[in-house]
Amino acid sequence: MDTIQDLIVFFLIIIPIGAGMRIAACLSYMQMDEDRATYKKRIRNVLIFLVLAESISGTFYAVLGYYGGTVIT
Repeated sequence: MDTIQDLIVFFLIIIPIGAGMRIAACLSYMQMDEDRATYKKRIRNVLIFLVLAESISGTFYAVLGYYGGTVIT
Protein backbone atom coordinates (compact mmCIF):
# COMPACT_ATOMS: atom_id res chain seq x y z
CA MET A 1 0.00 0.00 0.00
CA ASP A 2 2.87 2.37 0.77
CA THR A 3 4.46 1.62 -2.60
CA ILE A 4 1.37 2.73 -4.51
CA GLN A 5 1.11 5.90 -2.43
CA ASP A 6 4.81 6.62 -3.08
CA LEU A 7 4.30 6.14 -6.82
CA ILE A 8 1.33 8.51 -6.84
CA VAL A 9 3.34 11.18 -5.02
CA PHE A 10 6.25 10.63 -7.43
CA PHE A 11 4.01 11.12 -10.45
CA LEU A 12 2.44 14.23 -8.92
CA ILE A 13 5.93 15.69 -8.65
CA ILE A 14 7.37 14.51 -11.98
CA ILE A 15 4.43 15.43 -14.27
CA PRO A 16 4.63 19.23 -13.79
CA ILE A 17 8.43 19.14 -13.95
CA GLY A 18 8.37 17.16 -17.18
CA ALA A 19 5.71 19.43 -18.68
CA GLY A 20 7.74 22.51 -17.80
CA MET A 21 10.84 21.05 -19.39
CA ARG A 22 8.90 20.09 -22.53
CA ILE A 23 7.46 23.60 -22.82
CA ALA A 24 10.92 25.12 -22.35
CA ALA A 25 12.33 22.84 -25.04
CA CYS A 26 9.52 23.72 -27.45
CA LEU A 27 10.07 27.44 -26.82
CA SER A 28 13.77 26.98 -27.47
CA TYR A 29 13.13 25.11 -30.72
CA MET A 30 10.50 27.66 -31.70
CA GLN A 31 13.10 30.43 -31.66
CA MET A 32 15.40 28.50 -34.00
CA ASP A 33 12.80 27.19 -36.47
CA GLU A 34 10.74 29.12 -38.98
CA ASP A 35 7.68 26.86 -38.67
CA ARG A 36 6.37 27.98 -35.27
CA ALA A 37 2.87 26.52 -35.65
CA THR A 38 4.10 23.00 -34.96
CA TYR A 39 5.66 23.98 -31.65
CA LYS A 40 2.65 26.05 -30.61
CA LYS A 41 0.50 22.98 -31.15
CA ARG A 42 2.89 20.85 -29.08
CA ILE A 43 2.89 23.39 -26.25
CA ARG A 44 -0.90 23.47 -26.30
CA ASN A 45 -1.03 19.66 -26.13
CA VAL A 46 1.36 19.62 -23.17
CA LEU A 47 -0.76 22.19 -21.33
CA ILE A 48 -3.91 20.17 -21.99
CA PHE A 49 -2.21 17.04 -20.66
CA LEU A 50 -0.99 18.91 -17.59
CA VAL A 51 -4.45 20.26 -16.77
CA LEU A 52 -6.05 16.84 -17.23
CA ALA A 53 -3.42 15.08 -15.10
CA GLU A 54 -3.72 17.57 -12.26
CA SER A 55 -7.52 17.51 -12.43
CA ILE A 56 -7.63 13.74 -12.26
CA SER A 57 -5.29 13.62 -9.28
CA GLY A 58 -7.24 16.35 -7.49
CA THR A 59 -10.51 14.53 -8.07
CA PHE A 60 -8.94 11.28 -6.91
CA TYR A 61 -7.83 12.79 -3.60
CA ALA A 62 -11.16 14.57 -3.13
CA VAL A 63 -13.04 11.28 -3.51
CA LEU A 64 -10.64 9.53 -1.13
CA GLY A 65 -11.07 12.30 1.41
CA TYR A 66 -14.84 12.19 1.13
CA TYR A 67 -15.08 8.46 1.66
CA GLY A 68 -12.25 8.39 4.22
CA GLY A 69 -10.39 5.66 2.37
CA THR A 70 -6.84 5.00 1.42
CA VAL A 71 -5.35 4.04 -1.91
CA ILE A 72 -6.05 0.35 -1.35
CA THR A 73 -8.44 -0.78 1.38
